[in-house]
Amino acid sequence: MPTLQLERRKTEAIVLALVSITAVGSLRFYFESQTLFIAEMIVIATLFVAAVVTTSGHKTSGEGYFRIAIPMTPVLFAFIARVAGSPIAFEMTALTTLGAGSLTMALGKTRTRAMSLVASGFLTLFAVAISDSSYSVLLAIAWMAVCVWHLVANHWERLELCAAHQVRRGSGVRPISVFVAIAVCMATGLVVRGRVGESQRFELGVMPTSGGSQWSDPAARSGVGTGDAAIAAKDHAESFGAVESELFLESTESTLFDMFSDSIGEPKKKNKWERRQGLAADRVPEAHQKTARSDKGGSSFSTDRTRPKKHLHFNDAAESAVLQWAGPTGIRLAMNRYDAFDGVEWTNAAEHLNETLSRREHNGAAWYCDPAIAISQESTPEVNLLKVLRLDSTRLPVPMMTSALHIKDVDRPDFFAIATDGSFFMPGRDKVPPLTVVNVASIKVMEDELWEGLTIHSASESIERTAARTSVEHKRAVPDARAFGSSAHERRGPNPSILVEDLARQWTVDLNHPYEKLQSIVSHLRSEFEFDRSVESATEDSVAEFLRIQRGGDHLFATVATLMAREIGLQSRLVTGFYVRPSAIDAAARHVNISPQDVHVWAEVQLDDGRWFEIEPTPGYREPDYLPSAWLVAKQLAAAKWPHAIGMIVLAGWLFFTRLIWIELGLSLLYQIGSIVLPHRRTALVMGVLQTRAKFAGCPRNIGRPQRDWLLEITAMNAPLHETATRFCDAADRAAFAGTGNTRQDHNFSKELLMNLKIRLLRQLATGTSA
Repeated sequence: MPTLQLERRKTEAIVLALVSITAVGSLRFYFESQTLFIAEMIVIATLFVAAVVTTSGHKTSGEGYFRIAIPMTPVLFAFIARVAGSPIAFEMTALTTLGAGSLTMALGKTRTRAMSLVASGFLTLFAVAISDSSYSVLLAIAWMAVCVWHLVANHWERLELCAAHQVRRGSGVRPISVFVAIAVCMATGLVVRGRVGESQRFELGVMPTSGGSQWSDPAARSGVGTGDAAIAAKDHAESFGAVESELFLESTESTLFDMFSDSIGEPKKKNKWERRQGLAADRVPEAHQKTARSDKGGSSFSTDRTRPKKHLHFNDAAESAVLQWAGPTGIRLAMNRYDAFDGVEWTNAAEHLNETLSRREHNGAAWYCDPAIAISQESTPEVNLLKVLRLDSTRLPVPMMTSALHIKDVDRPDFFAIATDGSFFMPGRDKVPPLTVVNVASIKVMEDELWEGLTIHSASESIERTAARTSVEHKRAVPDARAFGSSAHERRGPNPSILVEDLARQWTVDLNHPYEKLQSIVSHLRSEFEFDRSVESATEDSVAEFLRIQRGGDHLFATVATLMAREIGLQSRLVTGFYVRPSAIDAAARHVNISPQDVHVWAEVQLDDGRWFEIEPTPGYREPDYLPSAWLVAKQLAAAKWPHAIGMIVLAGWLFFTRLIWIELGLSLLYQIGSIVLPHRRTALVMGVLQTRAKFAGCPRNIGRPQRDWLLEITAMNAPLHETATRFCDAADRAAFAGTGNTRQDHNFSKELLMNLKIRLLRQLATGTSA
């Protein structure tokens, strides 16, 4: 077999092995130590290059050592990772070793190369099957495309060797076969999509699991993982605990109030009469009792705070996380919401209490849904996992627009309820039991809904909308959305409501749509103000001072954004909870550890249908991702680029009507370049250009008809052109069969034929011939 064919087959086998290693790497890269993973891949690549370089037709001792070292590298790095404290799951090491082995076998002889194809194919399909990413199927398609090309090429080469004089090589067979195979694969995938049952989880440590026996690999079963099996593992405290489990990770628990005090500072102690103005007496909390539970301490939130002391209360715990989250990062988990502001403190005046949620069964599991958030047939909720470790609260931190909750093997309607501020909580308990794992289903908001579902209301309408959702005993407690208090604030300094109103008017003066105004407010806060939690207010008006010095904590950013949203006629409220930092992801456990330092404050704005969506005015925190639909993108582009669109349409029309000119120009340029690069192929280039022109002229050469007969027939009605074509064909025959000919003269015939036989003339000749 020719050496060229052997090298090509080896190259194809190597490419397939690399695709399989990439498929496994996609499972490991984001969930392990990226430094160790990159180092492992660099070592494998270096050994592979060394093995290729040392190959010189015969096997050498150096090459053999390198081939042995390649599959041993993942095993070596597995030991290094465990020593370094970032263990790699055993099964991931085994899969990577198989991929490195397939790469080594691809360097061998024909028999080992066939084994490499089998190993890389199994590894690619297996990695794609267990991957959570919907894009992983592209790797399987890439492997299949290269494999089909490899098999088709080998088949036609063997056939050509067996019957060299009877088979004509068809270069188009390979790509056509690959495209057909990919189309069949994609069609089959669409047919079986959604009809395959869920995979079962192993609990023996063979594959990643959320529990198991004492023989399980800690790297494969630590933390939340990606499953939802609630297994109370007495021998591994990081595994899932049942809802009523008595396992505790610490003895001293901190309240949510303490976490905010540690991170953004304690509220300043002021005269009680200053705090109570405009509020009913039963709405004023005892905000400075450190032993108060978070749901009581969270009934109000002060914007006037001292410098944070950064003291923590988890000295006896090995892990400082209060929550673990298996889901997207860069999002916010809400716990408390506030809709009334008196200039210093935020409180809640609305009444959303709902202790009977609607029950819905899905795949045999009982889900309890928020009736205020309807799930359409088109939308599919995103389900993620929340694990409560040491959160001393009945509140459940959940993302925006959480529609339903579920705990494995629990079907009790009294487990979940909606609090007065619209947040999920567990009624009848002192706190959520530690190690509780909750499945959280939330729906996404499209940008289209924000453009269509926001309407500007006047201040009085805003108050009426708030009062309509407020109970009778709290209606008197609802303050004016534009006011901060009575004359006490005026005596302390400039009324911050005036500053907020002026800035909101300046930032939205040239905008009409409420969503555009809201975007402008958020953009100005994120770009012109500085986030700094260490700033302590020197005056009693923290909001006014924040607007003056343009620096402060996230609670001030959120407060100003909420008040400005009301100034432009939108119903808004303040939200406190946790931010899921992308940098806090535990790569080995595949979840995010949320610590007390991750407490955060942001704002929510209400849509016309009653739902609330969040905004992030604080710089340094990732903004919510509201994706637009294709139709909205098209409309926005049309609105912003309509002059360009009209110009493109005119240009396209002009190009269409003058297409023959550009086709002629392109073919001539192609011939000029081709004759320089391939001077011995000028005759073939001329014939290719002429046949392409004939297709556009409507007189193509029929399949099987000799090119000489076709060309002479086309030019028969034009004597000078017919003579030139005859000389061109004679020169082509001499060059093809006799190997002789005057190159300059032949080139002149070619140029003359190309200069005269244009598309328009071909069309006239074809019409005259048919006539």
